[in-house]
Amino acid sequence: MSLLVLMRHGQASFGAARYDALSELGQAQARATGQWMRAQGVKPTSIVHGPRQRQADTAALLFNEGGFNLAGEQTLPMQQDPLLDEFAEGEEIFATAQNFLGRSMHMDHSETARPRLDVLRDYDATCRAWSQGQVSIQGRLSLDEFRGQLRQWLTEQSAAEQPPGQHTLVVTSAGSIAALVCEVMGLPNSSWYSLLRVIRNASLTEVLYSKGQCSLLSFNGVNHLPKDLNTSM
Repeated sequence: MSLLVLMRHGQASFGAARYDALSELGQAQARATGQWMRAQGVKPTSIVHGPRQRQADTAALLFNEGGFNLAGEQTLPMQQDPLLDEFAEGEEIFATAQNFLGRSMHMDHSETARPRLDVLRDYDATCRAWSQGQVSIQGRLSLDEFRGQLRQWLTEQSAAEQPPGQHTLVVTSAGSIAALVCEVMGLPNSSWYSLLRVIRNASLTEVLYSKGQCSLLSFNGVNHLPKDLNTSM
């Protein structure tokens, strides 16, 4: 058997002009996860991350703190895979929410600024509507297409000719992890949003695989993080 560990990136910059950047808290979450893995003696055989900056930066911080260098001068493989991209960027979801719900999504000090909790509720409602096919996000895939992209990635991972006992650490985003869990468990699209909304920053989800067959071992674990680093957005 081999193991995929799916890690959500650290906290991004929700509500900022650029979502795709780790907050200071997000950086601390990535470092803490690496430190925990070092203490536990976790030794992945490879690290894969999605194309977003928050995913790559989480992987880099994790690598630095985890002490993942292999024996001798060999370096642990770390690569980017575009199939591990999120279903949409924060700015795109904000713009879609504003058009879909007809309300400002600003949290700054402008006249149209709204409380963070209200904006978060509209953000979540737009994600749910997208998953149900009630709204599209310009230039982005539908949920069926998004799941198909991740199904392709999972099939390639689980069916690849490689020795048993591989331990691949995968840094991606909540939407991708929710879609992959739906694929592993054979769940319908209606389950995607329920999974998405509970996935924590820097959480760990484990999938066992062998000869093309996959099983969910654990979901959304955050016991490796101190309580003050446990966040969802």
